[in-house]
Amino acid sequence: MISFRRFLAAALGAGLVVAGAGCGSASPSAASVQFATKAVTTGDTTPVSYGDALKIDRSEFDKELKALVDNKQLQLQSGGNGLSGAGKKTVDPRLAAGWLTAVIYDKLITHEFDRRHLKVTADDTDAAKSQLATQFGKAEVADAFPTWFQKRLVDRNARAVAVRGALSGLDFSEASLHKYFDAHKDEFGQNCVSHILVKTKPEADAVLARLKAGEDFAAVAKAVSIDTGSGTKGGDLGCNPKGVFVPEFDTAASELPIGQLSDPVQTQYGFHIILVKERKPATFDSAREQAKAALNAESQGAFRQFLQEAVTTAKVTVDRRYGTFEPPGTNQPPEVIPPKAPKPNTERTDNVPTTQPLPGEPPGSPDSPVQKIGG
Repeated sequence: MISFRRFLAAALGAGLVVAGAGCGSASPSAASVQFATKAVTTGDTTPVSYGDALKIDRSEFDKELKALVDNKQLQLQSGGNGLSGAGKKTVDPRLAAGWLTAVIYDKLITHEFDRRHLKVTADDTDAAKSQLATQFGKAEVADAFPTWFQKRLVDRNARAVAVRGALSGLDFSEASLHKYFDAHKDEFGQNCVSHILVKTKPEADAVLARLKAGEDFAAVAKAVSIDTGSGTKGGDLGCNPKGVFVPEFDTAASELPIGQLSDPVQTQYGFHIILVKERKPATFDSAREQAKAALNAESQGAFRQFLQEAVTTAKVTVDRRYGTFEPPGTNQPPEVIPPKAPKPNTERTDNVPTTQPLPGEPPGSPDSPVQKIGG
């Protein structure tokens, strides 16, 4: 089953969010966002005035929820659960709350995009398209959405990429990737490594003694290594860039002179004897995706800080049918918290006969935890 909070976090972490359309409509709103008319600093006690509310059209938001629920590939990925609600034509309240949170945060991003007078570049759009599959886990999930929804996702994601670039001073153009690669070329080289893995330190010491006495590394690996994948190949792990292996192994492999045996290196898997056979210098083509990932990671810090500041200074109002906008826990950014389900009759503590209806609204109404799609 999909974890909707994790799903949302992944979308925001990648700068990938979707915004509802039709904000100028007179139809009911799923939520509204107001921005302070002046910069707000920590500790400032001066009353803050806010501009007009930017509304998230409820019919457009429900249309997006329906696109999510109708995606059979997404249903399959979730194990067939977690998208639809308990009633006919309803959506799981966690999905509604999680997606509305994403739309609200996109309002913050779009406001910054407009304030800076940014333009979406071809590189921004390419990045948004390539990351769309990551947003939903698989390319076939994204491809199963209606064309209009895919376009909306890409457009909004591209704006988020543009804002991240403006905030961090980084972008994902080929020129920027080349510049980053040239400045960090040593980090993208590949270590061609073999290892022998055993369970205990005494076993590792015994292996090292055999190797130093002249026994063949590959033969010993085949005989004693508990890493059956590499052991059958004489311990060969191939050529890999830094960051592929667990930190302790990675550090030893990066620092060990070529052709020299390591002392026993302990990791969560046991004790390793490592041999670096070769180091291959990086080329831009071989390191392009690494450079892109590194740039992406560097831009995240400024982007997350912006979102944190923006959400604490904005005034957000949510339709009660979707929940309330509040922090989920200590030091966590605000999100839409789904409404609580009413207690069943069997859990009531009053003396009202259980044949009487519980207080509250029926399903699909503002106080219900089950949200009707398109209603």
